[in-house]
Amino acid sequence: MRWISRLLLVSISLWLSACALFAERRGPPALSGPREQVFYATFEEVWRATNLVLQPYPLRVSNMDQGALESDTIRGYRAFKPVYKKETATSNESYRLIVRVIKGSLESKPATKVTLLKEALVQSDFFSDPKKINTDGLEEKVLLYRIGREIQIERAIAKSQKRQERLRK
Repeated sequence: MRWISRLLLVSISLWLSACALFAERRGPPALSGPREQVFYATFEEVWRATNLVLQPYPLRVSNMDQGALESDTIRGYRAFKPVYKKETATSNESYRLIVRVIKGSLESKPATKVTLLKEALVQSDFFSDPKKINTDGLEEKVLLYRIGREIQIERAIAKSQKRQERLRK
């Protein structure tokens, strides 16, 4: 009798938790404004890493002297699709990325600040003007993370090359 009640309890708990496993997850809350991150690297290292990360995007502006990068308008299948969303972006949604790279120093070390803004627009119909919408901030976080990783990879490669040169001598 006890094993039947235990089996019943286990099967009910599995049945109730199974529905939660396949439910669509919500994304992060909407964000308005830019994302920023400071990298302890030279301006040139950060600029190279930022250009590598933004390589898949169609760039409209790439000005190293001003530290400005802007993507062209991105829509449809080219849009970033988070893992938690099942549907793809529709043709009435578009966005563009604006990146500013600012040279500086912190405690006598080179530091570079990257500010990333995603301007998302949605057009309800053909005749209306597009309306600005808030983003979830996930793409911006992903891009800033990738910039940091590219800097780490570049430094590791440089360190390895120096070690190889020392071994050759």
